[in-house]
Amino acid sequence: MTLRRRVTLMSALVVGATLVLASGVCYLVMRGELRGQIDDSLREQATQVTRAPRFGPTNGGDFPQRVPQPQRRTGASQAYFQFVSPDGTSPRPPGTTEPMLPITAQTRAIAAAQRGRAWTDTTADDVHVRLLTVGLPGRGALQLARSLASVDRALARLKIVLALLTVFGTGFAALLARIFSRPVAAPTEQELAISQGALADSLAAQRQLVADASHELRTPVTSVRTNAEMLRDASHVPDDERRLIAGEVVDQAEELTALIGDLIDLARGDVPDPAVEDVRLDALAYEAVQRARRHAPRLDFRLDAEPCVVEGAPERLARAINNLLDNAAKHSPDGAAVQVVLRDGVLTVRDHGPGIDPRDLPHVFDRFHRGANARGRPGSGLGLAIVKQVAEAHGGRVALQVAPGGGTIARLTLPAVPVEAVTA
Repeated sequence: MTLRRRVTLMSALVVGATLVLASGVCYLVMRGELRGQIDDSLREQATQVTRAPRFGPTNGGDFPQRVPQPQRRTGASQAYFQFVSPDGTSPRPPGTTEPMLPITAQTRAIAAAQRGRAWTDTTADDVHVRLLTVGLPGRGALQLARSLASVDRALARLKIVLALLTVFGTGFAALLARIFSRPVAAPTEQELAISQGALADSLAAQRQLVADASHELRTPVTSVRTNAEMLRDASHVPDDERRLIAGEVVDQAEELTALIGDLIDLARGDVPDPAVEDVRLDALAYEAVQRARRHAPRLDFRLDAEPCVVEGAPERLARAINNLLDNAAKHSPDGAAVQVVLRDGVLTVRDHGPGIDPRDLPHVFDRFHRGANARGRPGSGLGLAIVKQVAEAHGGRVALQVAPGGGTIARLTLPAVPVEAVTA
């Protein structure tokens, strides 16, 4: 094996091992955070039960309809609960449809001693659950369980994102090592410094994206899980509130899907898209405006476009234009106009919102950046970062500026060939 190949292989192995380690740590931290929220909720419910001396079935007592809920929202309402008598049996009221939680030797021991507690992962009605068994003095034991299905789904998505980061990071490191190990001439100290700096920047960017992704995924995942499990307990929720919760679940699921899509797009970096072709930029702008009108009917979108052609990936270019229009819509008051103009390969989007704080201008294209005027509005802070990535991948650029008289002007410049002028 030649020296060049050995250097390439060793560099890829070192970077790959580093990214695998960083991804593993990120995964474990995220897993501990999500499961810790469920444990906190179960622990607080158990504490309230043990402090209620008359709660639970006693000799001749009634069966409770619900376990007391936490005063502080560490999670959604409980999924399942079950009392275990000191003799190791579970008295159940007539007509109970809740699935039977497993009663193990450890559970019987706690119920017989009427004290102690135990944690375990198990299944109830084919659902993966987190189970807490806690002793109740004078009453046996109580089993509280919450579903881990949403946690498992979130962790599965996180595995995909981390795997993509690892693969692309390792490939990029191997490419750099191959370039800087060419046998044309012995590398100078300056060349070695440049190579090490580029590698360090790549690793830092990958680690930062992993950390940011873990933080940003936690909020929508927790919200979806909370509302979904409240909805599953719909027999105790009024119809109006149930419909409201169902709508929130759909909105939060769409937000999570969009966030994961943004993360995957960013993880691709500058990897060339194989689907490169001649694209009518004015046609993409027209379709994007039609989409924006459907999604934001309260605004007046106006398009004035000169037909032109650009060589690129149509899906990624469409995503960039959609992000610019979505950004304008989020910051525009009801009834305002959003002007979209395409001239000589320059797409300009002008809104009449509050504008950009001058202190935020240097950071508007940073990942997860949320400016002062954007806080409190929906979004993850990834839209403009994706626009910049797409623009640079197509040999163009993007810039934002404060518009005269208020609002913001976004300008996407791409190398294009004009055709003939039309107005829509």
